[in-house]
Amino acid sequence: MARNKAFDPEERLEKARDLFWEKGYNATSMQDLVEGMQLNRASIYDTYGDKYALFQQCLQNYAKEKLFDYKQCCDKVSPMQAVESIVRRAVSNKKEGKTCLMVKTSFELASMDDGIKMIVREQAKASISVLQELLEKAKQMNEIPAEKDPATLAQFLYASFSSLWMMDVLFGDREMLERMADHILNSIRY
Repeated sequence: MARNKAFDPEERLEKARDLFWEKGYNATSMQDLVEGMQLNRASIYDTYGDKYALFQQCLQNYAKEKLFDYKQCCDKVSPMQAVESIVRRAVSNKKEGKTCLMVKTSFELASMDDGIKMIVREQAKASISVLQELLEKAKQMNEIPAEKDPATLAQFLYASFSSLWMMDVLFGDREMLERMADHILNSIRY
């Protein structure tokens, strides 16, 4: 008869996600996971599978949170305000010393691993879809010029986030990031 888990699997998954987020997949050892998740190896393997399977679950957990975060911004009064909120969150909501986990993973693994690439791509598509929907509404409400293409703008916005995070890693200058965010938003509005 199966026993009940003596721990919350979702809570421990988030601990693993934060480790992978901080160190990257390759630099995170099983011992790091044992210590960080406060579980023994057998519990990790029994609950999540091997390190790779655990990492995939962490990415899916992160993707779900990101999409939820984007959709929360959609509760704003106007579509363009929602877009601005998403952009501002990209600047202000990062964890200390961490860029976006999907961006980090795309550079570390997606070019070499089709399974990881698929997860990262699906998250990107979902995020771009939310942005595009907002931008289409913004266009209908004359918040952005009629000649602007919402699909291209959504892709541009999504790609801009990785640029913001890269500049943050390189320079750590909050004012620079705010100016860049202003420029990104102005390029959409005008």
